[in-house]
Amino acid sequence: MPERFNLTRIEEPLDAYDAEGHAALAATLDTPVATGEMLTSFGEHAALIEAGSSGFVQPDAPRVGGITPFLQISALADYKGRALAPHFVMEIHVHLSAAYPRTAWVEHFEWLEPMFDERLELKDGRMVIPNRGGLGLSLSEQAAAWTTESAVFGSGT
Repeated sequence: MPERFNLTRIEEPLDAYDAEGHAALAATLDTPVATGEMLTSFGEHAALIEAGSSGFVQPDAPRVGGITPFLQISALADYKGRALAPHFVMEIHVHLSAAYPRTAWVEHFEWLEPMFDERLELKDGRMVIPNRGGLGLSLSEQAAAWTTESAVFGSGT
């Protein structure tokens, strides 16, 4: 029984689109289920939230279409009393989570740090919201080079 391990949540235990299965599993556990990181729309998240499939909603702003759909998902999640644990891209999600009325969790991936000139600051286990303009980050030269496409086609004759 997972509860004996004092877990905060059980993440993605079933197929991401299995709202009924997640709801049935969540009903049998004391530990909240977290799911949604692979979903790509408000509608998909709404189906999970409405079914009572998770205690933690895990939207991914780039995957669901940007900040506006993310905010719509988080508004529904808040209305239904769900916690928020956005997936990936903490540089965006740290800001969106700070605006969420319930305590939110944000994943941290150190291996993404080379993408940016700045670093997110962690203090006492929490991310500090950057006070720089916009999202507070700029792409590194290394990451900018990844966005430049170049290809050679044919033999040039």
